[in-house]
Amino acid sequence: MLQGGRTVFRVGTFEFQTRHLLVIAVLALAFSIAVIMRSYPVKYGFYLNEFDPYFDYRAVQFILDNGLDAYWQWHDTMSWYPEGRDIPATSQSGLHVTAAIMYQIFGGGGSLMDFTIIFPVVIGSLTVVIVFALVRVLGGTTAGLFAALLFALSPPIILRGNLGWFKSEPLGLFFGLLATYLFISAIKHKEIKYAIPKVVLGGLLLGLANASWGGIQYFSIPVALFFMALPFFRRDLTIPMYVAIAFTVFTLLAASAFPRPGMAFVAGLPGIAMVGGTVFLVAANFLGRMGEEKNRQRNLAFLLIAFVAAGIGMIAAGAYVSPSFRYINAINPFVSSENALVESVAEHLTPTVADYFLDYSILLMFAGLGAWMAFRRRNDVAMFALIIGFTGVYVSATFARLLVFASVGIIILASLGLFEITRSILEHREAHASGPQKGKRKDAARAPMGRSVKITYVAAVITLLLVPVLYPPQSSWTTAVDVPAAIANGGSVFRIQQDDWVDATEWIKENTEEDAVVAAWWDYGYWITTLGERTTLADNATINQTRIETIAKMFSADEQSGLKIAQDLKADYIVVYVVGQKFGDTSPGDNSTSERVPIFTLGQGGEESKKNWIMRIGGYDEARYIENDGFTPKKTFWTNTFLGKLIPFEPLYYAQLTGDAAGLTNVRDTYQQGLTQLYSKNVKYPADGGADQPLHLVYASPSFEESSRVVTGVFVYEVNHDYVPTPSGDPYTPSDRPLADMTPGPRIAEIETAQGTFTVEFFPNAAPETVENFITLAEDGFYDGTAFHRVSPGFVIQGGDPLTRNDTARDQWGTGGPDYTIDDEFTDIPHNRGIVSMAHSSQPDSAGSQFFVVLDDSDLIRRALDNNYAAFGRVVEGMDVVDRIAALPITGGNGPDNELIVNIDDSRIISVRILDR
Repeated sequence: MLQGGRTVFRVGTFEFQTRHLLVIAVLALAFSIAVIMRSYPVKYGFYLNEFDPYFDYRAVQFILDNGLDAYWQWHDTMSWYPEGRDIPATSQSGLHVTAAIMYQIFGGGGSLMDFTIIFPVVIGSLTVVIVFALVRVLGGTTAGLFAALLFALSPPIILRGNLGWFKSEPLGLFFGLLATYLFISAIKHKEIKYAIPKVVLGGLLLGLANASWGGIQYFSIPVALFFMALPFFRRDLTIPMYVAIAFTVFTLLAASAFPRPGMAFVAGLPGIAMVGGTVFLVAANFLGRMGEEKNRQRNLAFLLIAFVAAGIGMIAAGAYVSPSFRYINAINPFVSSENALVESVAEHLTPTVADYFLDYSILLMFAGLGAWMAFRRRNDVAMFALIIGFTGVYVSATFARLLVFASVGIIILASLGLFEITRSILEHREAHASGPQKGKRKDAARAPMGRSVKITYVAAVITLLLVPVLYPPQSSWTTAVDVPAAIANGGSVFRIQQDDWVDATEWIKENTEEDAVVAAWWDYGYWITTLGERTTLADNATINQTRIETIAKMFSADEQSGLKIAQDLKADYIVVYVVGQKFGDTSPGDNSTSERVPIFTLGQGGEESKKNWIMRIGGYDEARYIENDGFTPKKTFWTNTFLGKLIPFEPLYYAQLTGDAAGLTNVRDTYQQGLTQLYSKNVKYPADGGADQPLHLVYASPSFEESSRVVTGVFVYEVNHDYVPTPSGDPYTPSDRPLADMTPGPRIAEIETAQGTFTVEFFPNAAPETVENFITLAEDGFYDGTAFHRVSPGFVIQGGDPLTRNDTARDQWGTGGPDYTIDDEFTDIPHNRGIVSMAHSSQPDSAGSQFFVVLDDSDLIRRALDNNYAAFGRVVEGMDVVDRIAALPITGGNGPDNELIVNIDDSRIISVRILDR
């Protein structure tokens, strides 16, 4: 279409015409748009984006500091402690090596961090030019220009190549599309001497692309299918045969030269597909020369059937290096994942039909037209456009991350469709008769449309393409790419810039021991290792799923089991991340005379949102901890999981958020569908806690301390290695038993004894009848004057018998009570030190007034008491008083009264007062 034009200057036989200026102008426009769209995150700060780029930055820095030889031998001991990680064998070495070389050439003495932040913008924008070249080979210059503009604006491409996205996709796509352009260009050459150099370079680049991003293995699919389709649409296969051989050989050589993908690529499905397609093309070429022309299509069909059958047999026999589940799922979307870890990753979510319409909008219509036109032409390059279009959409149907390939395919087809429409409009064909005889074929003469028609058409096309860029406002292409770097908003849904994570990693770097080991959910491992310069247990490489499952068990288990796992993992610090919004200020009961405290809603990006996945990965039944809305945590989450105790908030009540001045309606103490849970701050492991506290909060983000509107709180807990956890069972085996709700009630008991006073909080949700009975007896003065009559050292002290008021009834102590009994409320509350539980006889439902306090933590105690006694409270203050009572002299000996107190007045209960908290 862009033909003719005035000559501007000549260089030898080449004439630079005005149409070349137009091409350059459009490419410059596309490049500029690409830079602008990919630079959107700069409004939120100049950061590396997401998680992996911090590791890739660290790897490039390692090459610059230590050289390539050291890099190829690098076993990183700061990640995946204590095993470490073989970096070249488990990462995108092509990206690291390329970036290190380019920094040395173009870095200009600037910081590597700045270079890597800008790197994806430059590479992604240059890819616009590559796409132009590729589509120009497939459909002409005009189609190439359309493709360049569309590629510059495509949200799935931009979101995986914007500012700071220094990871595999931008460079992988650049090399992969450049290799594809060279390959198709070589196929179209009529002279082998020009085709071979191009295809050799293309093969080397495709191998490098595979070493830069594992997803580039996708390109093996359209290339192999194209090799097998060529014989059906092209008769002379000599040049294609040599091109295919060279392309395959040099791709395999380049890919195998890197530790990853290495020989796994050659012996895996991608390499086998390319080799198989090449062999088919060679066989088809010789078959076509040997057989008769009239039998060509039939012979090719039989050959294809034989190859397909051989391929199926090879796959069925497992005669290849099996890829990971993600690659299998991409090839076969009907294979369902049963791996919670894979399913938990946002980029592994399956795109919906709505996603395709939002991401591609009007392009889908143009792509359909382009596919139809390509099918009508049925030549080799048209078939390649069809293959890359349909396979790109096909593989993207599994993972959202692979929408980049759908974008490539749809953009190619849409550009061809736009070109056909434009040519039809701007180069209108006007038919006239070539002769007077009826039935004679009419020739078509081209008569250009009028200026007004052309202007109208151009305006209409621009409008159609601009609609998805700007409309609808909340889900346009521009809005879609307006996303902060993950470290700026903590990976939350809020479009904000806060330095909570940057500050937290800086604090870790400056205030923790150099050899400290940090436990955190695996998302944050790269940030902690790269910015905090500390050793971590897991990161986004996910090379050890068992380790991630163990961390999930640590968070999902009860406090004692979680602590045991943390200590087993040699963790010195535990990092937890929580996202919340400040809703307002309130006070208990809205008493205006009380101190008003900030209240929050939680959700939108931290562990409070990931808890469901953490529990699934850890093997826990999330329904035991999460309400039926799939998000709101039950009280058991806060009382019976380690994560619930690590999150420094506590639930207040449930309410409907109105959004008006009133703020709240339908306020309730219990959950109801449609209500939002509101929270207040509550640090369960404060920094100034005693030496017997298992953890201490040593760092909290400024947004939490200052109660900012949006809290992206990073919390660092120091593990008390002197604390000996006492899990009630195997901490690595999730229990299927129903969990008791240990949420403290609104009332407490102050028990004054001859040795001092201790305070007990109650668990009314776990043992409501037992708690009510104790409170009623206490308020009636039933316990006043009784005593702790029994002491079993290292086990329990027991009291509450009214017969202990009479020192002469010693032989009857332990048999008294009120004139009634209550039902047993056995639970799985672990009988750890300080637990208050109800005593009973050997008969069922025989409890009355007697209770005991557990003195020590041990598996023997828990095995004897858990699920056999109704634990209904816990000593929260004055455990030293309990210990003094436990140290009083007892009768000893071998008789039944060997654990009785010698001097009952020393253990007398003076009063039990029930108070509101």
